[in-house]
Amino acid sequence: MKCFVLVLGLVVSAALFVQAQDVASAPSAAMSERVVVVPEDTTPFTVDKGDFVRLTGKGIAGAKIKAKIDGPAKIVAESRLVGRRNGKALVGPGNVDFEIKTTGKGKVTAIITMTPPQPGAEKTVTKYEFEVK
Repeated sequence: MKCFVLVLGLVVSAALFVQAQDVASAPSAAMSERVVVVPEDTTPFTVDKGDFVRLTGKGIAGAKIKAKIDGPAKIVAESRLVGRRNGKALVGPGNVDFEIKTTGKGKVTAIITMTPPQPGAEKTVTKYEFEVK
């Protein structure tokens, strides 16, 4: 009887260990698959609620790049892009990625404004429109 209890205990322990390993190796909710739409131009488009839209503001080094969102969406991340070539940072571009999460259904307007660092230089305004279904 003692052998049976010992073997049963070992089997249960092994099963719990294997289950814990499966949970540890499973993708977390933070790593789940998601849809990110990256428009190549300013033509209006549609996305589904919960999708993400990634817009890139492009400018030279020192440019100020801002985004304004109107509609059922919000900016959830803003990333300064720094390219590398041959292991070295590229000089010149001052690009910024804006990651936008849709929060409801309806029309969204996103305006990216790039202000160059030179005094008196004209701003560049890029307008994107999309519909959340």
